[in-house]
Amino acid sequence: MKKVMVIGSGGREHALALAFAKSDSVDQVFVVPGNPGMELIKEGYFSKISCQSLDMLDFASLVQFAKSQDVAYTFVGPEVPLSQGIVDYFRFEGLDIVGPRQKAAQLEGSKAFAKGLMDRAGVPTARYQAFQAQEYHQALAYLYEQDLPIVIKQDGLAAGKGVIIAESLEVAESTLQSMMQEGQSSVVIEEFLTGEEFSFFALVNEEQIIPVGVAQDFKRAYDNDQGLNTGGMGAYSPVSWVDSTLKEQVINQVLQPLLKQMVAEDVAYTGVLYAGLMQTAKGPKVIEFNARFGDPETQILLPLIDTPFDQLIEAHLAKADLDVKLSTDACLGVVLAAQGYPGSYEKGMAIELPTDFPQHQVCFAGVTQVNGKLVTNGGRILMITSRQADLEACRQEVYSLLEQVKVDKSFYRKDIGLKAVQRLKGDH
Repeated sequence: MKKVMVIGSGGREHALALAFAKSDSVDQVFVVPGNPGMELIKEGYFSKISCQSLDMLDFASLVQFAKSQDVAYTFVGPEVPLSQGIVDYFRFEGLDIVGPRQKAAQLEGSKAFAKGLMDRAGVPTARYQAFQAQEYHQALAYLYEQDLPIVIKQDGLAAGKGVIIAESLEVAESTLQSMMQEGQSSVVIEEFLTGEEFSFFALVNEEQIIPVGVAQDFKRAYDNDQGLNTGGMGAYSPVSWVDSTLKEQVINQVLQPLLKQMVAEDVAYTGVLYAGLMQTAKGPKVIEFNARFGDPETQILLPLIDTPFDQLIEAHLAKADLDVKLSTDACLGVVLAAQGYPGSYEKGMAIELPTDFPQHQVCFAGVTQVNGKLVTNGGRILMITSRQADLEACRQEVYSLLEQVKVDKSFYRKDIGLKAVQRLKGDH
């Protein structure tokens, strides 16, 4: 029996903790710092999960805790500790940890770094130009030469929100001004790709790749992809049109050349690699890389992995081959968010779930406890998931469960997975 540690406090980390807790050979899952929603249930495998009120950026305290508890290995959920070097710190102390070193984590932390690597590795991606914060006038000049719409990305971590698709010159100009002149950020300006988006997830150890699933997520706040970009309002898997041929293409044309290039440049990659891709008329092209599992995709990917999760992680750490058993079921999840998210929103609204609510189908995120009661404490409050034989059954269950969740001043998208269901019906 072993103990594992998960770093982070959101819905992704709740899903990771549940995945580890389900394994018979794991007897304790520490989540740092976690959230009170993760500890609501005290029976069955839920009782293995305990939150620790440590600072996830205080690496010395985390290492001390891991050693004192004889933690077998640590899994890092969010991007900030990765970009600040948590993996380097743990490895220096001789501890096993899942995630890329600080230099390799720039794949997510710097859009310009990622684009340069893709160029040198011959990985298909959108045409682009990178500009330092002080090169505002050069960026403006470049902008005037491009076609609209145009994509402008803040070069750095932005919690999934630092990307603007400018459909007019006015929006593009004001975006550059706010990012570069007011925000003092470097930017990447790139061509707008058309096609269908999908996310490809793999566990990577230098050049070894263990694929773990494909998902489609929904970034815009409102139905029909209206509103601002958020951290994600829902997701589903599998994606029917991403067939085995396309998956092979992603591995052969994107992951393998990228990883080989990173080894050659002495920034070998380990951990979860998330490729955000666009299937264009010319084949798959990379929109972005993330150096960790996505949120909300983790919440719907992990329930579809039938291989015990700890076995998967141990194979990854040991560079051992593993044939991951993926379910033929579908999984879909919808995020309940605070009104106003991703802009300003209220906190402290009571969260009420019926006593017979299926707890394994809820992943808590922006929540805290006040006088023993669960209340909202963030933009994305929780996510309801469903694993069923098909997407339509998932949608029906998730939306009927959401109707039973009572939270004032909250909202959710009603169209998660709807087009996918319609497409599948059209195929028959």
